[in-house]
Amino acid sequence: MTAQARPQQLQNMLQQCLSLPQLTSSDLPLFRQQMRAGFQHYSTPLNAVFLGAQAATPGMAFLSGYQNAIRCLDKTCPVNELAAFCVSEKGVKKPWDMQTRLLAEADGYRLSGQKGYVMLMPDHLDRLYIIAKDEADQLKCVVLSSTATGLEASEALNAPFVQDIPHAGISLDQVEISTAQLLKIDGHQQANKPFRYWEDVHVSLSVMAWMVRESLNDGQSLEDLDELTRLMCQLIEKFEEQPDYYSAESFPLLDECQELLERHSEMLKPESLEQWKKDRLLLQMGQKIRHLVRAKLAR
Repeated sequence: MTAQARPQQLQNMLQQCLSLPQLTSSDLPLFRQQMRAGFQHYSTPLNAVFLGAQAATPGMAFLSGYQNAIRCLDKTCPVNELAAFCVSEKGVKKPWDMQTRLLAEADGYRLSGQKGYVMLMPDHLDRLYIIAKDEADQLKCVVLSSTATGLEASEALNAPFVQDIPHAGISLDQVEISTAQLLKIDGHQQANKPFRYWEDVHVSLSVMAWMVRESLNDGQSLEDLDELTRLMCQLIEKFEEQPDYYSAESFPLLDECQELLERHSEMLKPESLEQWKKDRLLLQMGQKIRHLVRAKLAR
């Protein structure tokens, strides 16, 4: 698709989504259905828009972008499965300090440790991608089923945002891992590090699509929202040019996303505005991390 044709495609998609049921955390089977349908027709950025435009809340928009970011990590992740990328550990700020360990055995590996925030645990998740340290203190990425023996839900890290999406911590006790479950990538350079970028782009697109739907439902026209749709097209184009990590051009685009969302949020209805004020904290946290990354790349 040409860059010239994309704005019209995007506007058509957003308009069509108005007639679709809104996706809520109380009806995750419908979310799975729409996610699967989207993956069959769209790239991950466009699918983030497609699902975000159906989201009933900013939290569901975040989930929409997040599931698409997962497919950048693992393109073989089944289109009907809900997955989570698990890095955070209580009290641990740097990936190299994490305590989750992957130890080699004669017939494979054993995975032990804890992760503090796993979206959709314990009842709705299908698979987990877990970052752990091996015996050489190198970060690895392991994929396993949410029903694996030795994996249990535990108390989650407290989070003041996206509270409509269920989550929990996890405890891993000598979980058996086969060689096939170990992704053949560097767990930091090709998983942990770029996931921040993938999540940034796809969540921004989903949340902007949610904002467009809310605004259209409040009586605004697509012409009134031209800034949002234009920026969505630019972000998709930049991601297609450089899908692996941030570029110098992606930083100002993502910052502009934040600014436009704040500006348009001023016109939301009271209930939607209240929810937005809570859930935007997640985007603001991401913005702070992004600025740190930008500073490092500028050195």
